[in-house]
Amino acid sequence: MSTSALLAPWHTLLKFHHDPLGMLLRYGQSPEPVVPIRLGRWTLNLVTGPAEVGQVLSRHVQYYHKGPGMDRENPLIGRGLLLSETPRWETSRRILKEEFLPTAVQAQRVPMRRIIENQLDQWHDGTVNVAEQLILLTAQVAIQTLFDFPTENAAMTSVIDASQDLMMFFYRRSRSFFRPQYGMPWPMNRKYWSAAKPLTGFAERIYARRAETSAKLPALLEQLPSDERLAQIVTLLIAGHETTANALSWTLYLLARHQEAQNLARTDPEWLEAVIKESLRLYPPVWLLSRVSLEPVTLGSYPLPKDAPILVSPWVNHRLERYWERPEAFLPQRWIGRPPLPPFLYFPFGGGQRSCIGETFAHQEMVITLSLILARWTLEFASRDDVLPLPLLSLKPKNGVWIRLASRSGALG
Repeated sequence: MSTSALLAPWHTLLKFHHDPLGMLLRYGQSPEPVVPIRLGRWTLNLVTGPAEVGQVLSRHVQYYHKGPGMDRENPLIGRGLLLSETPRWETSRRILKEEFLPTAVQAQRVPMRRIIENQLDQWHDGTVNVAEQLILLTAQVAIQTLFDFPTENAAMTSVIDASQDLMMFFYRRSRSFFRPQYGMPWPMNRKYWSAAKPLTGFAERIYARRAETSAKLPALLEQLPSDERLAQIVTLLIAGHETTANALSWTLYLLARHQEAQNLARTDPEWLEAVIKESLRLYPPVWLLSRVSLEPVTLGSYPLPKDAPILVSPWVNHRLERYWERPEAFLPQRWIGRPPLPPFLYFPFGGGQRSCIGETFAHQEMVITLSLILARWTLEFASRDDVLPLPLLSLKPKNGVWIRLASRSGALG
């Protein structure tokens, strides 16, 4: 075998670390529904066919586990919904989903709107990094709506900073060749425990106050094993604000760049829904899902062995020309009057058994937040440079989203 052949997979690995979004999209252009990607000594299998994506996401419990890169040994959230597996995950999901059913989420609409209005009252005309402000807004919504836990913006700073540090830690650990056990005195681990401490303390305070709150979620947590309750609180806190803040940031960015769509979304609820769908198509917060096969499986006509690493990417599938007309363009009108799409062609919140438990909650939060922002302000993109996506565990706008806010005549500001 030639030297170049030996080096090629490692060269591909370096490319993947440098530009995972671009690289996966290039591999996704293949007409094959399952595409093997050699990364160093590993072979990952990128699945892009909707039928094959459905096989992976709909049969998680029977044939797949989370991975690669998912760390169920994590002391803080390894037992939470994001990382745990059956039977623990199945029991927890059944108990906690009661608070995320459409009827339960609809009942939270009024308090959710009040919290969002209170946060927006602190915004002012001028150039604002909305990505930074939305992190604070969505964190307050998650904490106050789900847990009825009162807290001021100033008190939230350390919790949000710790959440951001923790997300960065998970991202770097998932891509690292060396993953020391959490008890080892390693620099990476010291950063982890520094972030975990304030989050654990915050979760303990939330749970300790459960008897004083009207929220139902803390009571549901009592049905779970004691070693799982704090993990679920931290998981819901992080997942409940990070992904929604990023989704809202990308949507405001697109509206600021497309004035006609902004004007239509301001007055037409159908257009607002179309804008949200199109934003989630172009910038799905969860851009990559990973699985590993528990036994030999066949996806379509493509056989995979046991322990095969599998990648499913909403980012890739939402941008393939064989599925979408002008896939790179922001075209909310593509959703107006459109018949239902085939299953697993569009899946910004994942799909199947491990789909996001908070999808309905996040959608309601996005509709309320965007409606209130558009009623108060006109948005204008305020940066010379375009916004680039940063593919951490959630698809984050690199360097924020700077928008010029101008109060609308007659609107409250």
